[in-house]
Parts: sequence; C-alpha cells; structure tokens
Amino acid sequence: MNQAELQLDLPLGGAVPDSSGQRSLQLDDPPLPFRLRRSRRANVSLSVDEQGLQVSAPRGMALPQIEQAIREGSRAIGGKLAGKSTTTGKLQLPERWQDGARLPFLGREVVLCLDGGRDGIALCDDRLHLPLPPEAGEKQIKDSAQGWLQAQARLAIEMQLQAGSRRLGMPVPPWRLSFASGAWGGAHADGRLRFSWRLVHISPEEIGSVVCRFLSQLKAARPAPELWEDDAAPVPA
Repeated sequence: MNQAELQLDLPLGGAVPDSSGQRSLQLDDPPLPFRLRRSRRANVSLSVDEQGLQVSAPRGMALPQIEQAIREGSRAIGGKLAGKSTTTGKLQLPERWQDGARLPFLGREVVLCLDGGRDGIALCDDRLHLPLPPEAGEKQIKDSAQGWLQAQARLAIEMQLQAGSRRLGMPVPPWRLSFASGAWGGAHADGRLRFSWRLVHISPEEIGSVVCRFLSQLKAARPAPELWEDDAAPVPA
C-alpha cells in the first residue's frame, strides 16, 4: 500500500476509530462515519465511495482544521451520501435495444414493443409501445425509448420536489435534469439542484427519498462544493 494512503491512527476531535478503522464526527444530525487518510495534496478533499465518506488531508494539517473542513462540507456530504443511500441493487438495462427488450421504469419492468401503426409513444400496462417499424435500428430504438424516459423523469422528480418541499416548509428550489452518468444528483453553491434522469428507473418512493435528502441538506446546511472531487454514485450507465 502507498504510504500516502495509510489510515491515520490519531483521534480526530474525539472521533476515535472503531475496530475497523471507521471514525464518526458528531454534526447536527446523527454521527457521520468516515475514513481519514493523509496525502501529499495541498487541501482537504472529501469523496464518497461504496464504503461511505473518505477524507484526504495534507500530512502537515492540524487535526482541528481537518474537522472544521468536514463540518463546513456537511451539506455536500449529505447530498453525496443521499446519492449513495438508494439500495436498488444493480439495475438491469437492455443488452440490446430491440423489440421485446426489458428495462426498469419507476421500480417495475416494462417491455419495449415496436408498433409502427401508432402516432406516438404509449405505455399500456407493462408494455412501452414505440411508433417504429420492425426494421428500426438499435440506436433509433434506444433514442426513442430514452427520450420518453427522460420526459417521464422530469415529471416524477418535479412531483417529488413539490411534495418534499411542502413537507419541509420551503419553496421548490430551481433544478435541472442531469444527463451525466455517475451520480443521482448534486447541489450547487447557489442552491440549485440537479438530478439524473436515470432516477426514472427506480420506484417513486426511492426517488422521493433521494430528493428529500437533498432538500434537507439544502435547507439546513452551508455549501462547500469546492471540497468535492467527484460525483460518484451507483447509477446505471
């Protein structure tokens, strides 16, 4: 193992590691678990992977400074972990986009049907009818299906944003649909939110959970987007 990646053994602001090396920092909510590593970089960076929050800090930085950086990043931390909190398993997307292909939609499975006699896309029970001829190419089928899914994602996310904002007693924040892979969403320093259109694959309840976690962080904490290196989260490609 590289020396720069060795786990730090000193306590951080009273955050004594447990037997697995995991630490926790008491914020306003329940304790925040994290792993701390020393590195050669000049600044503190926070990242979230499948094991949770990891903090990388310069070797010479005092421990109270590291703790303060984590506290200042509490909003971003919550948003990142919100993206990690959805336990949907590995979503099965079509290996080939063709007639009869199956894909997840709002927590259930639908079947693609090429139906050239239709004027537009229609979902009937669990069959998604695309107005395409049987000889349609795979790219044409994929583009048609994903365009419909993205429109449905806007509706589903907007509905959950309105419901969540009412529960929290706050206005619906400005937001946009994200087409980047690798994250359920994110928050900007000015209070704008972004959500992946791929949320349309999971159930409305799971979408609501992700949305409310972001809204709660937006309402309660300060932004620190400069602390983050990436937007990694388990979403389908």
